[in-house]
Amino acid sequence: MDQHDYDFIIIGSGFGGSVSALRLAEKGYSVLVLEKGKEYKAEDYPKTNWNLKRWMWIPLLKFTGFFKLSFFRHITILSGVGVGGGSHVYCNTLPIPKDDFFIAQSWSHLANWKKELAPFYPIALKMLGANPNPKLQVGDKALHQLAKQIGKEKEFEPTNVAVFFGEPDKTVPDPYFNGKGPERSGCNFCGGCMTGCRYNAKNTLDKNYLYLARELGVKVQPESEVYDVISLNNS
Repeated sequence: MDQHDYDFIIIGSGFGGSVSALRLAEKGYSVLVLEKGKEYKAEDYPKTNWNLKRWMWIPLLKFTGFFKLSFFRHITILSGVGVGGGSHVYCNTLPIPKDDFFIAQSWSHLANWKKELAPFYPIALKMLGANPNPKLQVGDKALHQLAKQIGKEKEFEPTNVAVFFGEPDKTVPDPYFNGKGPERSGCNFCGGCMTGCRYNAKNTLDKNYLYLARELGVKVQPESEVYDVISLNNS
């Protein structure tokens, strides 16, 4: 019982699991990541969210997509299922919280979170390839106009998003990690971010944290749901 296959086993390959896997691997640990969902390639994503079997995660109905809704008494939770977790379904937006977030009563008494977290935001933004959206759509322009009308024009700015804005649909060598990452293609502004990027432009976790972790030997095991954790120490 003194020998184990891995130093660490991580449950879930979303933002927490992917980051942990890479950082542990960088320290020399052997790591296994278990993910209950599937692994997706660009051609696996549905073209529309009406294709429920390929978009929604409802195993009882044999729906094996990556978009999961969990209903509770007072809240409904949207989450991602699949290698890369919530990065498949979120809107790519990566804002740094305003001061009100850090002084919330729930956690402000625990530490000076603004100071504690400040060094890590630039690292995360770099890893996720955050860039200002270079193309304002109708909704953005309307919001800008509203900001002018209420005297808040200086508060308006393009959204910071985790998308590769290269030449649309043109595949190029890794633009983020000095060639260590996968090839990428420029965003064509199709608007399909939440149905899964079919054009290799969205910076999902399988293209940064998880990709680099795998290069360091981390094993990612999809379609493996964890139901329980049992101690091996009988005492």
